[in-house]
Amino acid sequence: MKGKKNWKVIVLMTAVLLSLTSAQVFATVAPSVSAKAAPEVVGAATFTDADGNVITINASDIIITADAAEGTLSPEEKAIYDEAKAQFTNPDSQYTKDLADYITANFPGIDADKIVVKEIFDIKVAQELSFDNGQKLELTLSGNYKPGDTVIVTVYNKDTGKWDFIESNDVKVNADGSITVKFPHLCPVAILVADTTSTTATTTVDTTKKNAAPPTSSGQEGGNNGSSMLIPVLGLGAVILAVVFVALKKKKSV
Repeated sequence: MKGKKNWKVIVLMTAVLLSLTSAQVFATVAPSVSAKAAPEVVGAATFTDADGNVITINASDIIITADAAEGTLSPEEKAIYDEAKAQFTNPDSQYTKDLADYITANFPGIDADKIVVKEIFDIKVAQELSFDNGQKLELTLSGNYKPGDTVIVTVYNKDTGKWDFIESNDVKVNADGSITVKFPHLCPVAILVADTTSTTATTTVDTTKKNAAPPTSSGQEGGNNGSSMLIPVLGLGAVILAVVFVALKKKKSV
């Protein structure tokens, strides 16, 4: 009985270790997203204050930091950014649930599994802006979007720890590929689109969770990074099981 009990404990510990090790595969946003340059502000930026007055913001005062350059953020900004980004790789996060609800309510004909995480970046303005009373900052950002695309813009709310979904009527796709967005507040931003093909997706919320992995040392984009992370994980699992087998065999021979 004691031997069986020990066996059960060893199996349980092995399973826990394997699950913790495997979780590392899903730790980061896919490199194909992380390697993208930050969008640029196109044309004038305007801020509507609480009284309805429209103020023009100098584009040079708007600082957009690409995901690849997140290391240049201040420690406080980076902590918020990393916390926000981590929700994309967690299948049980509130973001995943909220996205499914948002798609159902606003785009009932679109499969949530077809949503592509196109861009993730941080955005801030050099001058002080207050968003306490429904104010909005309107920006036109460069991109390669197409009229008719289903574009979803989400902004992380550091006060609630959740991603807010910007109303669809506050997001406009322009003929030149740019998008005009009215932001209700600023922090990390993620732009998603509905992937209408089976081959052009950069990464979906679903595949981010399955295939996300750090960039390779060669700096190549995409590739089989998810697989390269999975192989050593499986190898480690095999080693663990082999050690358990040898230990039990020795115990039995004694």
